Amino acid sequence: MELLQIQEFFLVVAIAVITALWLAIRKQRSVAHLRESDYTRQLRGTQLQLQEYISDIDNLIIMLVGIHEFGMTATGILSKEELNMLVIDSACKLMRTNAGSLMLINRENNDLSIMASRGLLQEVVETSRVRMGEGIAGKVAQSGKPILVEDIETDIRFQRENSKRYPSKSFICVPLRVKNRIIGVLNINSPDAERTFRERDVRLLTILADQAAITLENIELYDDLQHFYLEMVQTLARAIDAKDSYTHDHADRARTYARLIGKRLGLPDAMIHHIEYAALMHDIGKIGIEENILHKPGKLTAEEREIIKKHPAIGNRIIAPVAFLSPVAPMVLYHQEWFNGQGYPEGLVGEEIPLGARIVAVIDAYDAMTTDRPYRKALTREVAFEELMRGSGSQFDPKVVKAFMDVLSEEAKEKENIRSEQ
Repeated sequence: MELLQIQEFFLVVAIAVITALWLAIRKQRSVAHLRESDYTRQLRGTQLQLQEYISDIDNLIIMLVGIHEFGMTATGILSKEELNMLVIDSACKLMRTNAGSLMLINRENNDLSIMASRGLLQEVVETSRVRMGEGIAGKVAQSGKPILVEDIETDIRFQRENSKRYPSKSFICVPLRVKNRIIGVLNINSPDAERTFRERDVRLLTILADQAAITLENIELYDDLQHFYLEMVQTLARAIDAKDSYTHDHADRARTYARLIGKRLGLPDAMIHHIEYAALMHDIGKIGIEENILHKPGKLTAEEREIIKKHPAIGNRIIAPVAFLSPVAPMVLYHQEWFNGQGYPEGLVGEEIPLGARIVAVIDAYDAMTTDRPYRKALTREVAFEELMRGSGSQFDPKVVKAFMDVLSEEAKEKENIRSEQ
């Protein structure tokens, strides 16, 4: 009986020990499993965070490349309107949105007006005027400090109609600064109500705005220089005309006809402007020709004709050094070339002659024929027409002659209508 009790006792103890060992092993496995789960979760969290960092770096690189691309593209732009659109397009691309505006300060009234935009109604663009210190744009223009709006609907600084709802939520306004002077502001809306801009976005947009401001200022200075130089050249051209009563107002008439012919031929505005300048300045080289030759009433000698032939080259030397007039210089140089290659200075043929030079050649010939000269009286319009037609295909480009004929016909009709109304 005692032996049986001892056996039962050891059996109970063995079962207890085995149970304890089993529970201990299970607990250890559970702890190990728990540690593994924590490690896995931590690893996954780190991986997600790393992916976010990589994504942020990728986005940052894309944004910096966008700023660099803006700088590279802007260097070749000479038009304010074109640059304004490049600024807003680059800003929207940088912030991955399709809504924004570029506002510049009007020097006359010190108000902000929209110069370029994306995602805005035309009516809003045309009517929006913001005073300095008013609304977010006005405050940024006045203080020179950027403003980040997290929620347009709840921010009292945002100018809006009370009943109007905005599809976007976040908004950035940064100043366009040139040294210590603010010339405007750049406004960007978030693409939807879910996305909110961050301080990093403000810093990147500020970099773009600073670069845009410098480029805009340079273009304005360039425009001022252009205007000054053109006024100077215009004055010279008119001075040459004034020296000769026979060619009075010749330059201004030539410029007007050049513009009308260019439009008739459907040429781009930029090219028409260049041809206008060429028509205005085509005889500027005569400033280097002696007056006794220019005003000689009788027939010129062979030597004198060779001297006269130098005026296109002299004009080219005057104009060519000016960068923005570089397209004009060849038109001045070759305006005495003939379509059949019999002209000077190089005997160019047909399409080899710049179109602007071919246009100026027709205008110059017509004006010379219909103006009194030291050696003859002015020809009638009808006779001048016939001479142009006779020279079409030999001295003159036929398509230019036809376009000029159309311009003169329209001019005659307008004059006749005015006379009939009086």
